[in-house]
Amino acid sequence: MLEPSTGFVRDATAADAEQIAQVQTQCWHADYGDSWPPELFESLAESDLQMQWARAVIAPPGPGYRVLVATEADAVVGFAALAPSSDPDAEAGEAEIVAWEVAPAHRRAGHGSRLLAALADHARSVGAHTLVVWTAPDDEARRTLLDQAGFAADGAHREVALGDGWAASEVRMRQVRLVTAL
Repeated sequence: MLEPSTGFVRDATAADAEQIAQVQTQCWHADYGDSWPPELFESLAESDLQMQWARAVIAPPGPGYRVLVATEADAVVGFAALAPSSDPDAEAGEAEIVAWEVAPAHRRAGHGSRLLAALADHARSVGAHTLVVWTAPDDEARRTLLDQAGFAADGAHREVALGDGWAASEVRMRQVRLVTAL
């Protein structure tokens, strides 16, 4: 287990987009490398992810959107993104964690908890009363951290199509929804 780090969380900048894309790619390979087909990983262009994250930071659609990074020294080692909940049954005042990743080499050092706390703070600052996150049901490490933070499954589940084009209808990921009051 890694020692707690001296890292911190801050708002992402466009200059962080490359490192955010690298962390995302590392996490997806580590977490889903055994279950996602190799073609899916081959279709992921880090430059495309980088552009998407730069846009999310530079031009968020509104005040409920935010991208944060966890840093250690000068390096981005994790990131998270918040948006108003897009669930069909969402009520006003529900915010959704749409991304929350920590690079595999930096997990269990407090970065995930710090990101989660900063997301909750931002959600409260824009008037949210509920925080929602979707996660794979068998992601024990993430579920444990979310359980400790007061999240609980509410019975909702979904299947998300993965890939762009070739695999969208073939590769699906099951997720459960966890919620907590702020």
